Amino acid sequence: MTVVMHQPAPLPTALASLPAAPAMLSGRETEVARILWALRPVVSRQSDPDSSGSGLAAAAPGQDAFPSVLVASIGGLAGVGKTALALTAGHAATEAGYFDGNLFIDLHGYDESPVQGGQALEAFLRALGVAHDAVPEAVEERAALYRTELAALAGQGRRLLIVADNASSADQVRLLLPGDGAHRLLVTSRHTLATLNARLLELGVLDPQAAVALLRHALLTADPTDRRITEAGTALEELASLCGCLPLALHISAALLILEPCQTIAELNAELATAQSRLSFLDDGERAVRASFDLSYRRLTPDHAALFRLLALNPGPDIGLGAAAVLADLPLPAVRIVLRSLVQAHLLDCVNQRWSMHDLVRDYASELAHSVSNPPQHTAEGAGREAATGQARRHRQLLEHYATTAVSACACIGGQGASSAPGDFADQNEALAWLDNERANLTGSVAAAADAGHHHIAVNLPVVLYDYLTWRGYYDDLISVTTTACRIAHQTGVLAAEAGAWNNLGIALSEASRYKEAFRAFGRALDLFTSLGNDNERGKVLNGLGLALRESGRHAEALRAHQEAVAIQRVTGDLREQAAALNNLSLAYQDLEDYAEACAAAEEAASLFQRLGDIADEAIALCTTAFALQALGKIEASRVACGRALTASRAANPLVEAATLMTCAQLDDLTPQQQIEYLLQAEAACERANAAELRASALSGIGVALTTAGEKDQAVVYFGRAQRLFEELGLTEQAAEVGEGIAALQS
Repeated sequence: MTVVMHQPAPLPTALASLPAAPAMLSGRETEVARILWALRPVVSRQSDPDSSGSGLAAAAPGQDAFPSVLVASIGGLAGVGKTALALTAGHAATEAGYFDGNLFIDLHGYDESPVQGGQALEAFLRALGVAHDAVPEAVEERAALYRTELAALAGQGRRLLIVADNASSADQVRLLLPGDGAHRLLVTSRHTLATLNARLLELGVLDPQAAVALLRHALLTADPTDRRITEAGTALEELASLCGCLPLALHISAALLILEPCQTIAELNAELATAQSRLSFLDDGERAVRASFDLSYRRLTPDHAALFRLLALNPGPDIGLGAAAVLADLPLPAVRIVLRSLVQAHLLDCVNQRWSMHDLVRDYASELAHSVSNPPQHTAEGAGREAATGQARRHRQLLEHYATTAVSACACIGGQGASSAPGDFADQNEALAWLDNERANLTGSVAAAADAGHHHIAVNLPVVLYDYLTWRGYYDDLISVTTTACRIAHQTGVLAAEAGAWNNLGIALSEASRYKEAFRAFGRALDLFTSLGNDNERGKVLNGLGLALRESGRHAEALRAHQEAVAIQRVTGDLREQAAALNNLSLAYQDLEDYAEACAAAEEAASLFQRLGDIADEAIALCTTAFALQALGKIEASRVACGRALTASRAANPLVEAATLMTCAQLDDLTPQQQIEYLLQAEAACERANAAELRASALSGIGVALTTAGEKDQAVVYFGRAQRLFEELGLTEQAAEVGEGIAALQS
């Protein structure tokens, strides 16, 4: 307990017991203003402290509709700086004239022996000047006397701020509520005290800029000549990130640097980044992040603690309610209650029905989960094995949930329609939304399954995700998961799966313009399929290899690859693959300016796709035909082919429609207005398909057409939209090229 116990005294002598505020509270200006606004006394406008121009409470705009409150509560994760904020706001409120004095007590709510309500009341009564022998024994009598003393002060026109730090529950502070509205109670807790009828302020970690300012201030306070600050470069930003911008971790890191003045910030970063446990490293001898988290964890009930540990097994940064229910093996309503409790304890965050942990909290939960999987030798053998087996079973259930639900979702977006299995998706949009929300969990499940020995998931899930990841253009993700699939399939001796994985990897690498690696992957796939005697799959690989060769400028080799692919598929009788190879063969002929052969190949491809009822690929093949016809000078026939392609694409999906429209816009003999009309439709289709890069290209094309039409101002508008979109996608070269076009128009 922080309140100093005084000898009996006839008059109040301890009405300024608030400890000193930190010298600097970085990045908390808004929060301080919000607390001051909540604590402000109820006065007329003429005597309102804020009207004097102090500006302390005025920094909380839009709050006028909310009256001041009797109680304000600051909640947040252990080490986030709740006490520092309360002290800063408390001193500011006193200096602003809101209060004539203050009382402070640390309730040690998360310690093994927290301060009880009767003890806190005794301390406050003594501070208020009540003689020792006049303090009642009964807790309720102490509370009544406490309220009476506060009422007496209020009658004298005196107001007190009472700060109850580190409360574990509303019950721990309920007896400390002042009965008179003149006084205010400010509480800090690792829990959200929703039943206290208080103004609640949830405190998050610092933003990166404020975190760096805290580190800088701590080091320069210890030694104003510390040259490590000026020589740090980006090392301070990196250190703040490694600390998760958690104030406690930042203060400990600063202390470690102060204790070792010869160590550079970069050296500390390297140690922290490579430490087996960041939590073990973040300990300066007096403060430790792990010890702080321990206090919160020990307050959890066994079932809540179990789910907290299990959540660390989730392969991505956040988890949805359905996955959490699978992990907990609980019905949805029951798991929601547990999650709510963990959020209330600030061990979880919840945004848009997605639950996540702070990085250091996740490290802590992971250590706890690891201790269950690897119990100490002194643990009862049977109990330890049972807990480890149960945790492993839950982990597998979660990974299987992600894998099986991904099958259903990808079937929807692939146009195969939803199946009748429970848990499937109503439509393509719902399936796509789930895939987007769970992408990090799905890709993380591949690595997690590989590490846990669930080889069927590690090998098969990348195949399931292939269409989704290529549709969205997430080629880095596809490369990562497919590389894992190659490794696990090779280790387990599943040659067919390994060969397929190498082929998919080759496609992903070529899409990422990593052609040398792609050629090696395709070569490995060809060798494996040849050894298996699978000509059909070998033809598919050759088709993909031909595309990569085209993209890398090796046109003659590409032609040979596609010719061989077509020949193989004619023999195997796979009409779909034959049509795909023919379409790509047409493109290869066009690269080599053999347009007659290109027309023949593309027309045959379109005819085969039509026979198969594949309208999306038929539209693509018709576009290929249109370009070949145009190159032959058959403009009218080219337009007819484009018209057929548009009809087919509109019955397919927005992405195909967008690509078809952009193809039509490139035909010769179109007026700029006709081009613009095609491209505007393409841009709208791209938006529906969420095809951002293609949309940026459409916007840029509109800018070009407007420039040709002499509408320079409008062209700049569309070029600007394209440039911003390219920048958002990280496509700096394309953004720079568009920027040059804007500059030329504005010069």
